[in-house]
This record gives sequence, structure tokens and C-alpha cells, in this order.
Amino acid sequence: MKNPDVYAALLEEIDIAADEGRLRFPVSYAEASKLPLLCACIKEALRVHPGVQLTIPRISPPEGLELCGTFVPSGYTVGVNAAVVHFDKSVFGPDADQFRPSRWLENKEKATNMDRYMLHFGAGTRTCIGKNISIAEIHKLVPEVLRKFKFEMWNKDAQWKTNNLWFCKQTDIKVKVVKRDIC
Repeated sequence: MKNPDVYAALLEEIDIAADEGRLRFPVSYAEASKLPLLCACIKEALRVHPGVQLTIPRISPPEGLELCGTFVPSGYTVGVNAAVVHFDKSVFGPDADQFRPSRWLENKEKATNMDRYMLHFGAGTRTCIGKNISIAEIHKLVPEVLRKFKFEMWNKDAQWKTNNLWFCKQTDIKVKVVKRDIC
């Protein structure tokens, strides 16, 4: 909605896939996961707005650890914040502060590297147990809703606000929802 060109291209990808029979309704995860722009938009949305934006703490091991050139002694609490990592310009590019789904489509090797830094569901032993079902639900829901409804920001100049209390929630997002005429 805030990026009209991306939004229009995503609707076009969904509509073409549906018209060609590659996207049935209800949408399956297998079908949705073959739409490159849809997948890029989902990854980019999860990068820019990871649900959990507080540090998931860990205790340094008995032998301590080296972290970014600094020794951390045994027993110290350390952690990584997804909302910080996801904006790392050395990983996501100089425009890491911008919503730009095409970054996931430009270079497969770079996209694979960026995936390694995605912490929107935690990582390692702290990965959310609902990650796979959530990813499937997102891939199924987004094209289904966008196929049937058009969304516009009520006020195109409005800035989204977020409230972070473990889960980060966007607030004050007012949109117009209009039923789409689809054949």
C-alpha cells in the first residue's frame, strides 16, 4: 500500500497466476510459494517488521565466547535483536532501511546469504515452533485476500507506528478495503 508499484506488480502476478490456473482458490502453499514476487514481498515484510523485536537472551558458555572481536566471559547474558539485524546494511544493502522486495530477486547467492540473517521467528534452539505453519498461512492468506480485495491507505502520508511489548504491533494503520471485480 505504501509502495504502489510493488503493490500493482504483486496484484498482477497473483491475477496472472490465477488466470493461468497456477493459483487455485483456496490457494495452496505449494502454488503460492512458486510466485517469486509474493515470496519476496513476504520475506521483505518479515524483515522490516519482525514480530518479535526484543532480544532472545542466551548465556555465554563456560569457556566464554568471542563476539565481534570482544571476549565475553562465561555466564554473561547476550542476545541478538531481529529488528536490528534485519537492518544491517552489510547484509541487506545500503537501502536496508527501505521496504524493497526486489532485493530478494536480484541475486540468488545474495538472497541465500540474507536468509541466513533472518531472525523473524528466532533461530537455532530458539526458533518458534509455529514457524512453518505461520509461513504456510501467510503464503496462503495473502494471495487469497489480495485476489478479492483492494487495499489503500486512508491517509497516504500517514506514518505507521509500532508498539513493542515482546511482539511488535503496528498501530494507527487505517485502510480502505474495496471488493475487487475479478472474472
